[in-house]
Amino acid sequence: MNDYGLNPFRPTRWEHHRDGRPLIWFTSTAEELAGDKSVFVYGGRGVGKTTLLKAICWEDLSQNESLRLQRKLADFQHLGIYVRFPDHVSASMSHHGWEAQFPRSPNPVLEYHRFFSLAVELTCAERALDACHSLRVLGSVIYQPSQELRIVEDCATEYPEIATFSNQAPRTFLELARVFRIIVRRMNEACGRGSVAAFVETLPAREPYQLLSFLMERLAESVHLVTQFEPRSISFKFCLDDCEALSFIQRKSLNTLVRLSRAPISWVVSSVGSVQDDSDTFIEAQPLTDADRRVLSLDSRDTIDFKALCQSVVSLRLLFSLPKDQRTLTSQEEISRFFDLDQRLGSRDVNEMMGQLVSRSHRPLAAQVKSAAEHLLRAVRKIDPRTARKFDIKGGRLPYYEAYLLLHWRGREEAFSASFGPEDIARLDQYGTIYSDQAFNAWIRRKQQNALLHFAASLRARRIPLAGANVVIALADSSIRDFLEVMGEIFEKYGDFHKLDSNDPANLARFVTSRSQISAQIQNDGIYSASEKYLDGIAARSEIDSDVVGRLVNGLGYLTAFLQSNPGDPRVFGAAERGVFLIDYPPASSQTREDEYAFVQAAFKQAVLAGYFRIVETPRAVRAVQADNVSKALAFRLHRRFAPHFRFSYRGAYEAVRLTPNEISQLCLKPEELSPFAWAKIMAGMAGKFGDAQIALPFRELHDDF
Repeated sequence: MNDYGLNPFRPTRWEHHRDGRPLIWFTSTAEELAGDKSVFVYGGRGVGKTTLLKAICWEDLSQNESLRLQRKLADFQHLGIYVRFPDHVSASMSHHGWEAQFPRSPNPVLEYHRFFSLAVELTCAERALDACHSLRVLGSVIYQPSQELRIVEDCATEYPEIATFSNQAPRTFLELARVFRIIVRRMNEACGRGSVAAFVETLPAREPYQLLSFLMERLAESVHLVTQFEPRSISFKFCLDDCEALSFIQRKSLNTLVRLSRAPISWVVSSVGSVQDDSDTFIEAQPLTDADRRVLSLDSRDTIDFKALCQSVVSLRLLFSLPKDQRTLTSQEEISRFFDLDQRLGSRDVNEMMGQLVSRSHRPLAAQVKSAAEHLLRAVRKIDPRTARKFDIKGGRLPYYEAYLLLHWRGREEAFSASFGPEDIARLDQYGTIYSDQAFNAWIRRKQQNALLHFAASLRARRIPLAGANVVIALADSSIRDFLEVMGEIFEKYGDFHKLDSNDPANLARFVTSRSQISAQIQNDGIYSASEKYLDGIAARSEIDSDVVGRLVNGLGYLTAFLQSNPGDPRVFGAAERGVFLIDYPPASSQTREDEYAFVQAAFKQAVLAGYFRIVETPRAVRAVQADNVSKALAFRLHRRFAPHFRFSYRGAYEAVRLTPNEISQLCLKPEELSPFAWAKIMAGMAGKFGDAQIALPFRELHDDF
């Protein structure tokens, strides 16, 4: 495979452009963050949290070429200030050992809250002061020099300890910001050296939030934003990124600042992971409520919204891959449609995919299913000609998945057989009304992925023909980074297929400006390559236990595939895409294998933070837990990008399957006894309440071609 130097989708951090310029698309979600209310943002790695924050902060609004095409600083009521953890607070600033540092304190944790919250306030204040100075130089804000001198003097008078950290009293915003940076550095050093007890006496005396509030209120009164009309006053929105790096006590301290805040201050707090119960504060009986902040999960963003985001990001990427003199688009609407995903990738439905499998296979089953689909279409024509014409308009497509499901259906809601005979084909005459009965049609439609996977496994197909914008977007699993990974692989396969010189800009322009659809085969090759590289990348990651996480992903990947496509198991049809795994943890009083449970939790956490697992919060999973009165359970599924490699549904998984920590530990801890593939086969036979007998699985670790 070529390493395309001109690949416009590399690097896949979507805010990064190949020549170092960040590319930012302003989304409707960013508009929500820009409101008056504080927002807590959660999501997996690569879903665009950092870019969302930077899209509303002053640096990029003032200097970023791509963002300035869409928004200006004057469009906002606030001044966005970006702060990334743990850049400003070192790992040494921990609450551990504070009891020894303050043995006479009735509550040392409160002393830590006072200390840590001051570090956050000083960092935010320093960044705000730098922003005001820089924007005044740029002509974006105005304030009088006398106002600057007065604000700094008032701050130094209110908190005289500030002067002890500087050779001379600060007089300007930049000098005060420098002193704040020095104080935070000294705080980090004191924590690392164990000298906090003596050092805290030199810090400004204040209650949490007082210093930041004191300074920001005066800045808001004096600093005015330049607009095309009259200058207007501003508020401050502190956008804190990578807050998953903070400990529980540090998050609680941060929550307290958010709970205390009022105009002109609001917050955006961004973290990797799923939505947590981040409501605890150090204010007695006053947790964070919906009145204090909104909680936003990017992992569960609406499919339509995510598709619009993918459409806009890929267009921005490709537009800026062209020379500057070829970029003639100026409006946000024009930019967003520059590379039309539906036009260039098309759209594939399950019947098209099954049709391709039929056309490529010489097995008798393929001919039988084609005959059944033709039989069903004739039955529909007699009763519902309008619906039948839709198949004819679409190029002679046949109702493959509908026919395949009905061949296996036995008349009751979830009663299916693993095989069918000639009499089942004749029975299709009864279902001519399938499309006019809306409830029945919806029930069948929900099982179309089941039909595709079962059919492909029955044919022993090596690959499912995956292509189309809808498939690529589904595989991205709400992650822009994964979307760009897949598109990058499609681009490289496009270059290989057309034998393009990877260093010729004209070939890049040819891909960008062409209006012809990229072939389904090129897309399929790129999709499978992206999936395989995602799995191979586990071994290259140094921040995780790659052996354990690799076994975990492989075992659960094979298990998901068996649950969703085993031709010998009629339950494949009855439950829509099994593979949401519930790990049950017994009550603490009954735990006799704490080390084992801790190991499973650690491995699970690594996989979640790396993005390989997606936490699931579904009513179905919750009901399953509540029904058995389980004290604690984790519900998750594999990232959809693994779907092509393991051959499970590109829509992910929806139906819950129960696992225990002991079963997971067997997968992770016994590599010499049990391969992930063998573990998955055993578990597929045990899943649910169906006994311990292993079902016959027509799979091998190397799948047959057909």
